[in-house]
Amino acid sequence: MRNVRKKPNFLDTKVIPFLKKYGIFLIVLFLVFPYVYKYAKMAINIVKDTNLGAKQTENANENAKADPVITKAKVEAIKKAYPNVSAKRIEEIETSAKKIAYSLGTNVDDNHVLFGGIIDLYNIRAMVEDEAAVIKELKKYTGTFPIVEEMYYKTATKSKNLKNDLIRLLSASDIKELSNFYKKAGYSWL
Repeated sequence: MRNVRKKPNFLDTKVIPFLKKYGIFLIVLFLVFPYVYKYAKMAINIVKDTNLGAKQTENANENAKADPVITKAKVEAIKKAYPNVSAKRIEEIETSAKKIAYSLGTNVDDNHVLFGGIIDLYNIRAMVEDEAAVIKELKKYTGTFPIVEEMYYKTATKSKNLKNDLIRLLSASDIKELSNFYKKAGYSWL
């Protein structure tokens, strides 16, 4: 009988020696990779949060000065972000954002902070909001509410969120009225 040599296959020649040589490293890689990925993702989120907090603080400090040059530069940046909206409409939105801030009592000119921003010292106007004026101004801008919100945040107040201020300072019936108005127009801003 002749000695018949078995034909080598891929499994015996390539895969099994590879697993013998690098198997332990592969097992460690599969066990450690999810933790490394989770840590890296968490670190990236921490950096993003820190950057966002720094931008908010910077914006609040810039707005606290109520400098017209800074405000104009911010308005120009918003104009560039929304090229389909006319310059006249942007100016109207800026004026309305300032009127809304004044009506809510959150405008920069009348309010001050104590202890590095820990305590907001509001004027008397902040205690009695002009809800009718706020609703009137917001109803003018059904399709451009995000622009009004950005103007309110960047130019009219010290980094205050318009939606949060509306929820905090307006009555429930006024918020419901605004919400229903926007829903009828096909938007769900509030």
